[in-house]
Amino acid sequence: MDRPIFNCYMKSENFKKYYWYKSELQDICKKYDLPSYGTKYELTSYIVSFLDGKPSKEIKPVRIKRRKSKSLNHITLSTPILDSGFSLNSDARKFFCKFYGVKKFSFTKAMGIKMREIERSNDKKAVVKDLLAVYENKDIINLDVNNEEKTYQWNTFVKNFRQDCQSTKFNSTMKVASILWKHVKNSDKEKIYAKDLINRYYDEIKGYLKN
Repeated sequence: MDRPIFNCYMKSENFKKYYWYKSELQDICKKYDLPSYGTKYELTSYIVSFLDGKPSKEIKPVRIKRRKSKSLNHITLSTPILDSGFSLNSDARKFFCKFYGVKKFSFTKAMGIKMREIERSNDKKAVVKDLLAVYENKDIINLDVNNEEKTYQWNTFVKNFRQDCQSTKFNSTMKVASILWKHVKNSDKEKIYAKDLINRYYDEIKGYLKN
């Protein structure tokens, strides 16, 4: 079954069966006066509450949108995360590069999740050192069971497709994955990669087989 057009009379169970882009979730939230700032998981939770019968005026954001951060050149381990202007931006990246003695530093998903957790709980005691703890010890946050991580369905789909030995038969794995994903995304089935997808949509992807 193809994905239906969203309407306020949908059952939340039906809404959750389908894949929605973040921009679509934001548009839905704006249309029905729901909080429109946040991650895909947060936006989805607002819409689900609305579809379950909660009035839009009673649905409050779990995080307050932070003002655009100012340049914060002087960062230390004890710099507060909140109310200091700190953000995961170029200033923070320069600090982490200098702290670890590297030329390039990339923020991790776990660091982003920790930042949002601090914002949701309004933890005024949280400091930059807490982010380093998450960066250095990936076990602090279990990405496998994290609600936000579960919204990265396309990323997981591609990863699992590439791990299938059948994917090596194709010249462009990303192109083939996108064709298969299109069918999964628009269906009411679970948004995961399955080996039988290659056989089911073989006619559409056979042109990408290696010679």
